Amino acid sequence: MAKRKHNSGLRACTLALAIQASFVAIPLVLPLQAFANVNAQQTNIRALSEKGVYWYERFRFDLAAQSFNKLLLIEPTNASALRWQGLIDLARGDVQAANVWLGKLQLVHGNNPFSIELQQAIALASDKRQQFAELRYLADSEQVPANLPQRLRQLFPQPPLGEAAVQIYRLMNRTAEGRTFARGQVTELARQYPDDRRYRTLLTELGGAAASTLAQTPDTTQATRRPANANRTKPAPAVQAQPTTPDIAANPPAPPEAPAAPVLSDFDQGQQLADRAQKQIDQGNKTEAAKLLQNAVDLNPSYPWFRYDLATLLDDQGDAGSKQAARRVMDEGLALDKGQEMRFAAALLAARQDRGNDALALIDAVPRENWTEGMTALEKRVQYGQYLDGLRAQERNGEFNALASSISATPKWRAEPEVRALEQNLQRKRQVRLRMSYENAIIDGDEGVSRIDSDEIPLQLDLPLDFERTLFLRADTLNANSGRVNPATASNFAKLGTTLPTDPAIASNRLDQNYKGHVVGVGVQTEQYRVDVGTTVGDYPVNDWVGGVQWRTSLGEGSLRLEVARRMVNGSVLSTTGAIDPLTGETWGGARRNGVSAVYYQAFNPTLDFVGIARANLITGKNIPDNTEYNLQGIVGKTVFQRPGHDVEIGASLFLWSFEKNLRFYTFGQGGYYSPQAFGSLTFPITWTGNMNGWSWQAQARVGASESREDDTALYPLNPELAAAAAAQGNPTLQIGGPGGGTSTGLRLALERQVLKNFVVGGYFEIDRSEGYNPDRLQLYLKYSFGDFFELSVPPEGVAPYSRF
Repeated sequence: MAKRKHNSGLRACTLALAIQASFVAIPLVLPLQAFANVNAQQTNIRALSEKGVYWYERFRFDLAAQSFNKLLLIEPTNASALRWQGLIDLARGDVQAANVWLGKLQLVHGNNPFSIELQQAIALASDKRQQFAELRYLADSEQVPANLPQRLRQLFPQPPLGEAAVQIYRLMNRTAEGRTFARGQVTELARQYPDDRRYRTLLTELGGAAASTLAQTPDTTQATRRPANANRTKPAPAVQAQPTTPDIAANPPAPPEAPAAPVLSDFDQGQQLADRAQKQIDQGNKTEAAKLLQNAVDLNPSYPWFRYDLATLLDDQGDAGSKQAARRVMDEGLALDKGQEMRFAAALLAARQDRGNDALALIDAVPRENWTEGMTALEKRVQYGQYLDGLRAQERNGEFNALASSISATPKWRAEPEVRALEQNLQRKRQVRLRMSYENAIIDGDEGVSRIDSDEIPLQLDLPLDFERTLFLRADTLNANSGRVNPATASNFAKLGTTLPTDPAIASNRLDQNYKGHVVGVGVQTEQYRVDVGTTVGDYPVNDWVGGVQWRTSLGEGSLRLEVARRMVNGSVLSTTGAIDPLTGETWGGARRNGVSAVYYQAFNPTLDFVGIARANLITGKNIPDNTEYNLQGIVGKTVFQRPGHDVEIGASLFLWSFEKNLRFYTFGQGGYYSPQAFGSLTFPITWTGNMNGWSWQAQARVGASESREDDTALYPLNPELAAAAAAQGNPTLQIGGPGGGTSTGLRLALERQVLKNFVVGGYFEIDRSEGYNPDRLQLYLKYSFGDFFELSVPPEGVAPYSRF
């Protein structure tokens, strides 16, 4: 009995101790379970997010939305998922639905980075769609505006994030200064958001040197690149790799010993290989990444997305061999499996490689009822891309009438922003435009003989005939002033005309060599050619016609401009308008260049270009000998400094020039224009071009050196009687030639301002200083459109007088 009581006491004591121990253990067990729940929830969120991004990148918006919907069931206020749902709706073209997601995001999280990203993406698809389309249009043009990066930066008050950053910085990459700025911004974004693969990918695309350094930062999230349970044509094996458990802030009690890892299927091994490949790509080790992806493909030859990742990696190398290898990877997959997913993956690669017809053929083989949203979006993207490429080709080729017909014939794309931008640019080609300037040119010399102090007022009216051809009318005023011959300072031989200015037979009023009149003309021009004809009219001693035909075309990697023309010869009043002999009243001069020219331009890269010029002319005029002229010029330019709105270029110009006869003097029968028998110069200019806030400018300084040779020349080359009379008076009849040359300097300053969208004003000042030649030129100009737009010229572009066409 006593023994039973003793045993009962022991049991009661043991029970009491067990109850106490259980209460003591409760605080330890509950946190352990809580930590396990948090760990599992975060793992599920991360896996669903990775899965959603994976399908978003492959245009499977339906599957991407499913993943983020599941994520929001776990965590309804997850900012990243709310952001992605808005981006998915934008990709589907539903701006209104995207705004709903933005409202939810801002309500819960305020104006956080995810909210800003989605808000900017919505703006690019709605309010700023047209503005951004115009900037894309400019970025795709042959001459990308220097202020493109500045205009892109002005799109938003804050720096762009996410999808907006990708689109904007890709366009900035079209200019050297924009590329530098974009690299810096994307590098910072990649540091701020190390888990966002878009920034690392973009940085690699921009050629950022920091891409591999950023990628080597330890990634504590261990993000899985591919979803283990993603829908696919060939199902993956049932056994899946266990997700990696992330670190958490607290230190829970040590978990029990982990069970032995399950045997991985071929698919799971392939997935791990692909994850390792992504890390190698982030570190810049693309060769190693390709080997890993090839192993994944070998293990799963019928799974399309391992193949697609390998193919895109090869395609990104850029060379023809790698692109062909990328295509072969997908072709081999199609030979094994012609299912829907494999066709879609192959079509995505074809679209990347601008093989639009191949991409459409691949998805067209899938019955329409089985098409995913991604396939529909791909078809639309390829068809629109092909249509847009055709329009842009017509624009590049100057086929603006055909471009207008193409836009009108395809109304379903007419509302797209790129097409609207093209159409707006077309309509601007139909606007009437007026260009006008005032120019003063001064060249020192003897009054009434070689001095020039001329005023010109160029006036051009552009009247579009259609989208390609423009009729232009020229009505320039030209006041050519040389001054009055001063007998007291005249030399002892006839500088002008037939005799000494002190000859009593000379009419006093003929000592004035100042003439007023006009240079008028009419012409038609397009992007490819220009045809014009005109004449001088007024009280000029010699009136004669001018005109020409100019044609432009592509030649290899460059462009060629050919011209056959008859133009005025500037250099003196005598050569430009002719002169009147003070003694006899006879006229001579008014020289005209009749010949051909060729100008070739090639840009070797964005910072190095070349211009080559060749000319051959026969110079004629009234009562002056015919003269042949040849010249060659080569100009190399190298950009040495670039940043948004600024460009500094250094250059070198070699100029070779030769005339048959030396006719640079002013006696009767001479031409009044510089015409050495041999001339060579080497000039080194440095040019600063910029634009900012509706201003554009250019400043150029140049130094050079030249060598020349002139032959002896008869002062009265066409009239032996005048020569004999001059000799009888003891005046020379022959001007001795000889070598010449020296150093030269020059300065040019130009400024232009866009006062209104359709009104531009500007001006420039230019001086040259060399031995025996020191011209100064000043021009003020305005350009006005009777429509809604006149573009700001970068660099500034004045109104060239018709006398210098």
